[in-house]
Formats: sequence, structure tokens, C-alpha cells
Amino acid sequence: MSAVTDLEGVVARLLAPEGGCVWNHEQTHASLARYAVEEVYELVDAVDADDEVEIREELGDVLYQVVLHAGIARSFDLEDVAAGVRDKMVRRHPHVFGDERADTVGDVERVWRAAKAAEKAARRSALDGVPRAMPPLERAVKLLERLEVRGDADTVVASVGGAGTENDAAVDVLAGDVVVLAGDVVAAGAGRVDTAWGTRALRAVAAARRDGVDPVASLRAAVMALEEAGRAADA
Repeated sequence: MSAVTDLEGVVARLLAPEGGCVWNHEQTHASLARYAVEEVYELVDAVDADDEVEIREELGDVLYQVVLHAGIARSFDLEDVAAGVRDKMVRRHPHVFGDERADTVGDVERVWRAAKAAEKAARRSALDGVPRAMPPLERAVKLLERLEVRGDADTVVASVGGAGTENDAAVDVLAGDVVVLAGDVVAAGAGRVDTAWGTRALRAVAAARRDGVDPVASLRAAVMALEEAGRAADA
């Protein structure tokens, strides 16, 4: 038996009606969703720390979430999950498993997009399939990536909020200026929703991408610096 098979056995025991775990009995895909997200974030932390011991442990926690979801499912099991992703990877790598040629990373991305488009032919928009549960910054970047491939990212971004948006001169600010803009919202009323600020932040993200800046990684770096500064103040 493999360790993965053993893990399936552990999950089956936890879910067993007799002698299983009461907490596990009560779980659903919906109730477990937040744990999957948390485990992935912990994996990202381990990757950022370049700690392979932690990476291995966190990958195990992510795998456990997959096996647990498969265990509580009624219409599929772990074998179905593995078979589905196996077949998908074969389809999306025709340059490896078929006759397609892809000699550069750009070629691979083109082949991947073409294969995915064929799979998702029923989609009506290039923006379909971007998860609404993603954090807003990551979701903005994902949507911008789709629009850039389509070729009208700048036009769509410029249309957000319409003409005459408050402080429209901020359209071309760099991503770092979002921190300054955030101060305006706090001063005006902490906790309220300010769509004008949101529009400026979105345009800042788009401008950063045009300048070759990774907005997500940049903001994460800034937040890490904020944490370090806060901890230094504790001392």
C-alpha cells in the first residue's frame, strides 16, 4: 500500500458512521472550504521562507484537504479527482503528449490557452471562470490578465467608474501610491465602502502591470515590511 492509499484509509476511518470522528461527520464541502484556503496560504508562507521541511508538511495538509473533500463527496472519489486532473494535464500539454510544438515559454502559454479554450468552449466571456471568492487584488490581476490577452485591458480599465471620477489624475499612479490613497479613506470614515478609492486602486494595479510590476507580490512585500516595522516598534 502507498502512503496516499493509507491516507485514504485514515479519512475513511474518520468518516465511518461507527467509531469515526463526530466533527468530521458534520463537515460539508462548504464548511471545509475555508480550511483549504488557510492551508494554501500556509504553504505559500513556507515557500516564501524557502523551508522545504515546512513545504513538505504544508503540502501534506493541502493533500489532506483534497482527500477529505473526496471522502465526503457522494458523486466522486479520490480516483475520479486524480483521473480528471491527469486527463486535463495531458490535454493541455499537446507539445509533450501530442504532435504540437512549443519551444519557448510563450509557445507553451499559447498552446495551454488554446487547449483550455477548446475545453471551455461554452463560456461566453473571456472573464468567465475567474473565481469571485479570490481576494480582490489577486482577482483584479487575474481579470487584467484575461483582458490583456483579449487586447482591450486599457479601454476596459478606463471605463471603470466613468468619466470625471474623483481625483482622476491618479489614473497613472504607481502601485505603491495605493497606500497613500488608503489614508484618504481612513480619514473620511474608516470601514465605509469608497468606490472612487477602489477605482483608483484598480487603475494603480493596471498601471503597475503596464510597468512590469507584480502588484500582488509588491503589496505582499510592503505588508511584510509593515509587519516587521510593527514588530520592531514592539521592541
